[in-house]
Amino acid sequence: MWQSIKIANFVVVTAILLFHGCSMYVSTTSKELKKNRFLVLSMYLSLSDSALGLEFIYHNILVFMNSQGVTFQYQCLMIQHLAGGTIMSSLIQTLLICIERLNATFTIQKDILVFVCSNKGVLLYFILCHCIALLRFGIATVDGPVPCEPKNTATTILLFSHDIPCLCIVVAIVFCYGVVVYRMIRLQNFAQASSMTDSQVAKKKAKAIRTRKNVVTLGLIIAVSLVAVLPRSMLAFYFYMGNTSAITGTLIMIINNFFILLNPVLDPVIYVLRIKKYRQYLRCKCLKKNAVSDLTNSTAVS
Repeated sequence: MWQSIKIANFVVVTAILLFHGCSMYVSTTSKELKKNRFLVLSMYLSLSDSALGLEFIYHNILVFMNSQGVTFQYQCLMIQHLAGGTIMSSLIQTLLICIERLNATFTIQKDILVFVCSNKGVLLYFILCHCIALLRFGIATVDGPVPCEPKNTATTILLFSHDIPCLCIVVAIVFCYGVVVYRMIRLQNFAQASSMTDSQVAKKKAKAIRTRKNVVTLGLIIAVSLVAVLPRSMLAFYFYMGNTSAITGTLIMIINNFFILLNPVLDPVIYVLRIKKYRQYLRCKCLKKNAVSDLTNSTAVS
């Protein structure tokens, strides 16, 4: 069972790297897409999710090596804590995307929200999350090395330095989502109340469609974030309260290896593949490569 879970985990992580690699390639090679702040933040999210995938791969390699050496065990422990920092960083990136959508609902963008979602802010949050993870790793080393896959990763220090902060970030995402939807509906109702020309009516319909798509996107963000974070948070609270008898090792492995990977797997679909211009640009890139390949092959044959 354990080996099957780790193999399935490796397949999921490979899919994560493939999806996000494609997403980052298109986002960085299109000048038009690079001007879209939403897609820039999505690219940063892809970088964070890709880092998480690499951490999982490295951890799986250490587990398959199954070495009992102290060096390997400390490496496992450090990767586990760094992965926790990357998960928190990805959730903050998701929150930043929601904040950017909130800022877009204002006629004049708020400077404080622009600063929070700036490139410097993104780098600062990433560094801060990993500094907390390294501090947690340093505290964990006091008790000495542990096996690469301990049955209980929901310790007290993880609960208060990782699980509770992640749950608070998800609550902030839900709150921001509610505010964005409220402002979108309010702006749409305000536009309906005023008299409009035919061109304004057409713009209003296009804006209504765009609003509906934004609501669906944000709704997917909320659903995936809750499904990814809540099981782990509930597990940590159960362990903290001492209720461990009803929790099996298989359930712990599934939560630690699959639920927390839902966000990285689905992020490209939610943020990027649903954008029409992105799909068109990706299609053009693929067709262009195929055309070049066919031309090369035909030249070689002749």
